[in-house]
Amino acid sequence: MVSAAEFNRLLQMVAELREEVKSLRNGIDNKIDTVAKSVKDAFQGFGILDPDEDTWTEQQVCERYNVSRRTMYNRRSAGIIPYNRSGSGKNCAIRYRKADVIEMFATENA
Repeated sequence: MVSAAEFNRLLQMVAELREEVKSLRNGIDNKIDTVAKSVKDAFQGFGILDPDEDTWTEQQVCERYNVSRRTMYNRRSAGIIPYNRSGSGKNCAIRYRKADVIEMFATENA
């Protein structure tokens, strides 16, 4: 049998443990937030995350990387780079995620 004093001591220990776990969890959450902000800032610094410009048109990609539209068509057809098409027919707009373009050219030149 557990005495009342021992029971109270156990309750106190559980409460202390609960507070310690809560403190650790808050510390971990804060650390995760700090790391996430650092990663986001780094990506924005490299031009990967830009809230004003998440995508590039095919023309922008061709001009920035000095490639032809045919080259981009071949890469799309081969599934090398994902893209979005707005509209239908041959006059539709093709857009690429900025991060996908940067990754494709980085791995190509590595």
